[in-house]
Amino acid sequence: MVDLREMSRMRVVYTLPGMEAVNVRKDLIYKTSDGADLKMDIYYPEDLQSQSCYPAVILVHGDGPAELLRDAKEHGAFVSLGQLLARMGVIAITFNHRVTDGWKRLEETASDVDDLMQYVCEQSESLQVKKDALCMWTFSAGAPFGLRTALRNAPAHIRALVAYYGLLDLQSLRSIVPATTTDATLREFSAISYLEKDVQSIPPLFIVRAGLDRPDLNSILDTFVAQAFKQNASITAVNHGTGHHGFDFLDDNERSREIIRQTLDFINARLKL
Repeated sequence: MVDLREMSRMRVVYTLPGMEAVNVRKDLIYKTSDGADLKMDIYYPEDLQSQSCYPAVILVHGDGPAELLRDAKEHGAFVSLGQLLARMGVIAITFNHRVTDGWKRLEETASDVDDLMQYVCEQSESLQVKKDALCMWTFSAGAPFGLRTALRNAPAHIRALVAYYGLLDLQSLRSIVPATTTDATLREFSAISYLEKDVQSIPPLFIVRAGLDRPDLNSILDTFVAQAFKQNASITAVNHGTGHHGFDFLDDNERSREIIRQTLDFINARLKL
């Protein structure tokens, strides 16, 4: 079994030549909460033009122990994804958000993602972000927060959504979340609940399932995909039959690389590069 600390140093298994030569602005403070600064990194294409704005992909990390995720933007997977996206010609934004502490602090985590999005939009000119061409790429238990930000008011500037092995229905955790958490709150943080509304307002979705993931998580994904098809949502669903949770950096094989390539192609098409 891979140690969690060792896992945090692992990079994505797909690379492009020259990706490590991209430009990075590090440790921009997007929010201060409880006396602590929350920071973001921005990865820019190597041939960045000073007077141009670029489409951007916001990468939302998952949930877990605070000591492990306190500086998640420095994890190898997010550093290398930032480099990979910038090499492709888009801006990539990685950032730290607070963890839920066993699902007890949903609103705090959500406010960090909301505030990051607001900061990017308000500072788009200085950041050189084309604010009407954004993609939200979420991972694991980051999906309830990134997708809530993207789906709650259906902002038109978000053109694409990506979820890797994501928790798309927080209502399934009713038995383990604090009893004070209302059913309405769980619905708000469940991407599947937004399929009940006007699906034409939902940006195109790219959903990836890891076949060797936890059966309960995959059951949620299966239900979401079936419901999205039933509602005629714009969705691309991909299965990595031999993939683990975190396959993009854990499983160094051609299927993992193929899925990452497909993801980049999806982003490229939706952001109209």
